[in-house]
Amino acid sequence: MTIQKSAAGPFRGNMEPPVPADLTPTVAVDYLRNHGIIPQDVQPDADPLGGGVSNHVFRITWADDCLVLKQPLPNLAVEDDWPADIDRIHNEAAAARTYARVIATEKLPARVPTVYYEDDVAHLIVIECAPVGAGSWKADLLSGEVDQSVAETVGRVLGAVHTAATDDPAVQERFASKRPFEQLRIDPYHRTTADRHPDVAEQIMAEVDRIMGVDRTLVHGDYSPKNVLLGDVPWIIDFEVAHWGDPAFDVAFMSNHLFIKSVYNADSQAAYLDAADRFWTAYRETVPWTLESDVIAELGILMLARVDGKSPVEYVDDGPVAETLRRIAKRSIRKPVSTFDGFIAITKEETPT
Repeated sequence: MTIQKSAAGPFRGNMEPPVPADLTPTVAVDYLRNHGIIPQDVQPDADPLGGGVSNHVFRITWADDCLVLKQPLPNLAVEDDWPADIDRIHNEAAAARTYARVIATEKLPARVPTVYYEDDVAHLIVIECAPVGAGSWKADLLSGEVDQSVAETVGRVLGAVHTAATDDPAVQERFASKRPFEQLRIDPYHRTTADRHPDVAEQIMAEVDRIMGVDRTLVHGDYSPKNVLLGDVPWIIDFEVAHWGDPAFDVAFMSNHLFIKSVYNADSQAAYLDAADRFWTAYRETVPWTLESDVIAELGILMLARVDGKSPVEYVDDGPVAETLRRIAKRSIRKPVSTFDGFIAITKEETPT
């Protein structure tokens, strides 16, 4: 598509007042016109997209063109109070460019959206639309459709980015701040869960100390099935939690969603556990380090957090599935296992048949 201003970096110049926090489709279209991003004479359609709990997201279409405008919320849309800095959107733009560079260099079968435009005053970005009809991997998984090849691909992509970034001092400098990670993951997941489960709080806080002390590579921070769109190749999206830290977090974060779904759709548990194992194997074969025990230590805590933290998975009610997840998580936290096979075994043992 043709964007009328350069998108090489943040736009700076004579700016109008920032876009208001109550962004609407009309305001979004006006902004794009006023800043020369879409032609003055078009009447585009502007449709809200599912921005999770953390962003305004609008899909803007006209003729054969399409773009997405994304602006972060200063307080996430959850029941609990959850503030976060809105300049995290610039992490997203920078991380997307890094992922795109590695994917192109390594000729990986994946894509990330091109960043067309970045505004460091209004704190928003304009990015490429995913292909028409591209659905989230999460939706497929919840319906019981488990594509093992997707698990392998996203494992290889993650491993390639982790490996390439670790030797790049410019990337390390750009993502040195762990503030997005602390605001969007450690506080609402780990510390909140420790407060709500004092019986395992000591173990959780020890893991916080460990993971916050690791500085190894570029971490996506939200590497999950909802952020994998399925077109001709998988698209990786949503990089706002990107930071320089512990690669084990990304591996545990994706694996956790596969394990949770293996309990939620227990009749198909074997398929989800196989996907988790294939994801892990593809990742492990791509990176130069061993971090299996760190992945599993984080995995149990993340599982408990997605039941009782500030951002519980929306498809699990507080009933038998939640209780099973709590049992699996606490068993792994109290008597730590150190291997993927060990966590798979616990999951099988604790899931009712």
